[in-house]
Amino acid sequence: MRALKAIGVSLAVVLVTAALTLAGLIWVPGAVAPDLASATTVGGVWPSATVERQVAEPEPPVDRFTILAVGDLMVHTPQLTSARVADGYDFEPCFAPVAPRISAADLAIGNLETTLAGADRGYTGYPTFNSPDSFAAALVKSGFDVLTTANNHTLDRGPTGLTRTLDVLDELGAQHTGTARTAEEAERILVAEVNGAKVAVLAYTYGMNGFTAPSDKKWMVDVVDTDRMIADVKHARQLEPDLVIVSIHNGVEYQRQPSEAQKAVETAMIEAGADVVLGSHPHVIQPMETVAATREDGSARTGFIIHSLGNFVSNQRERYRNTGLLLELGFEKDMRSGITSLVTVEYVPVWVDDTDEAGKEHRVLPIGDVLADAAYPGVDTADRTRIQQAWDDTTSHLGGSAEDARDPAGVRFYTSE
Repeated sequence: MRALKAIGVSLAVVLVTAALTLAGLIWVPGAVAPDLASATTVGGVWPSATVERQVAEPEPPVDRFTILAVGDLMVHTPQLTSARVADGYDFEPCFAPVAPRISAADLAIGNLETTLAGADRGYTGYPTFNSPDSFAAALVKSGFDVLTTANNHTLDRGPTGLTRTLDVLDELGAQHTGTARTAEEAERILVAEVNGAKVAVLAYTYGMNGFTAPSDKKWMVDVVDTDRMIADVKHARQLEPDLVIVSIHNGVEYQRQPSEAQKAVETAMIEAGADVVLGSHPHVIQPMETVAATREDGSARTGFIIHSLGNFVSNQRERYRNTGLLLELGFEKDMRSGITSLVTVEYVPVWVDDTDEAGKEHRVLPIGDVLADAAYPGVDTADRTRIQQAWDDTTSHLGGSAEDARDPAGVRFYTSE
């Protein structure tokens, strides 16, 4: 009993003490809890309201990719002599000095200005071209992904030569556009996959040196027709590619400035929705330019035109004709909005080396690499003088800054960054 009484007393004391303490906190002056809102001390004070922490919005994810373009890929008779080996023809040494740059691009495009009609048709240069299959094989091995086939030599061996050319390109894994073997193929638009982006490529030629496709097969060659080309570009846009590129074999041979007719069709392509126009046929480099344009939603975009890429490889040895370009276009796709924009344009001037009196060694040389190396293999004093002239001719004609270029042998023409 004593133990129970003791426990009861203790419990009563605790309850009374708690009650008095609570009453003191409520009623006794000075014993009221301090006003937290007016407290000046930092420790133990909770703010009356919290401010939402500002977090910087992350940069939108982007995909960057490059498209490299070159001009006319030709095989004149002296080049056949240069490439002759015991068991056929080897054109790989021709492109060895530039192959690393071609292969480095995400998509490389060139104009195949010859046919691959087969050995039984005889290999010849100008005026009616027929080249060994190994020429195309060397192009593919060097890194070319797309070869345009709409040009004035595409029917040099007739419809069968055109057909076999495309068969060979298919076997080599090269994509192609501008000519077709069937009406169904003619209706298809080439859309190349590039680092998650889709690039539509169209190609046209002003004519075929007097040759024509059979009357019931006019679709075999895509010929310059502005209204039809505009419709094709709009059709390509319906496929929702990230870019539309139009290759146009047109203009006046050996003229370093574009004709008014040439500029009109090129501008029409940009206005119709094309992003890039690649010109060829004049066999000399013509200027390039960026063009302000708009997308279907009315937003601004930057189009690009090069009126002529010039020759890339040939046996044309005259000034301006033995010089070409590795043109690199840099693009950026905003993965959030889906918009693809041109961000850089650079070019590497190249020169076709012909060091042997017999016409040997048709090598495509990056001019900047040669000028930076006094001991560059196979380049003599006379070559170096012509190479320096080619550099001066090209850079003064196209403009840009070598100091800002990403490539040590290149020239930066444009940047949006």
